[in-house]
Amino acid sequence: MSNTTESAAIVAGKTAAYGGATTAVVSGMSLSEMGIIVGAIVGVLGLIFGQYWAWRKDRREAREMEARMQHKFGTGWDEL
Repeated sequence: MSNTTESAAIVAGKTAAYGGATTAVVSGMSLSEMGIIVGAIVGVLGLIFGQYWAWRKDRREAREMEARMQHKFGTGWDEL
């Protein structure tokens, strides 16, 4: 029982420390600084998700091309 109580106290302490640090950083920023940070985060996430969606589209188109070629030329079309 003592081990779980100790673990809970450690987790609570870490949570309070991280929460306090976050509050200190956020409260020290002006609105324009927060806007810059949020804009940078949105831009990076947009780049990452855009690349992911382009990769998925490429995979879909490759599967479609494979199916069309097999339909048109049969299963051994890539040996032609």
